[in-house]
Amino acid sequence: MSGQLVWLITGTSAGLGRLMTLEALKRGDKVIATARGRSVSKLDELKAQGADVIELDVTAPLETLHETAKKAVAIHGRIDVLVNNAGYLAGGALEETTPQETYDQFNTNIFGALNIARAFLPYMRPRRTGTVVWIGSIAGWEGIASAGLYCATKTAVRSLSMALDNELGPLGLRSMNFEFGYFRTTFLAPSQRTESTTRIKDYDEACGAAAAALAAYDGKQPGDPIKGIKVMVDLIRGEGVAAGRKVPHTIQFGSDTLKTVKDFCAETTGRIEEWGDVFASTDFPKGT
Repeated sequence: MSGQLVWLITGTSAGLGRLMTLEALKRGDKVIATARGRSVSKLDELKAQGADVIELDVTAPLETLHETAKKAVAIHGRIDVLVNNAGYLAGGALEETTPQETYDQFNTNIFGALNIARAFLPYMRPRRTGTVVWIGSIAGWEGIASAGLYCATKTAVRSLSMALDNELGPLGLRSMNFEFGYFRTTFLAPSQRTESTTRIKDYDEACGAAAAALAAYDGKQPGDPIKGIKVMVDLIRGEGVAAGRKVPHTIQFGSDTLKTVKDFCAETTGRIEEWGDVFASTDFPKGT
């Protein structure tokens, strides 16, 4: 993608969303920065830097999101890059978490993001150009005790983005999934997480240790978010480190993510090699 782009980014009051907005503006692009009602006031700095600001709650009904999309598109006449960045981490063992807590996690990280795409794609498809961006995570390759719901949403993000890319490709659009490792943002701060309202003592050892490790890691993450966002914008715009290269639809950021994915693939390959004859024995006989 080249020329001046128009971005709409969800969840821009802090973290990667805020940095993404500032980097896109720095490149000369237009950005519509969004946040929920209670966080819109936090976007004043972005507005001062040149961003347009609107209220948007990704968990709003689809009909409301259609109305918001119409208003957003009217600002610059189009959306070139739609970024599903809003999300949070729901803590707690899977048995501990309530159905409502489970729904809320998926509603923000998955259902809401899908509805954002459903609301804006009708304006993007006719132009036969555009990018839908999803923010994945190293957690999508892990099964972290006390963060299983979050891990599940990020695993789902990968599959959704791949499927959407296959659906949009013939139309001239694309879907990209950026899987960030542990980057030094506010994401692990207590204010960015929710904890289950119930506790089961049997899970204290496994989940308590994992939750404590995440809390202790806050402020010590190896990933530089400013570097990550600069490369991300390069890949979306097809410039800088991406100039002249075919950009993949799934991107892993951070040395920790690379190691995790490699280990996952090696473990999977090893399991298939060891058990392949059993796994394949479930086919019908050849020729039938």
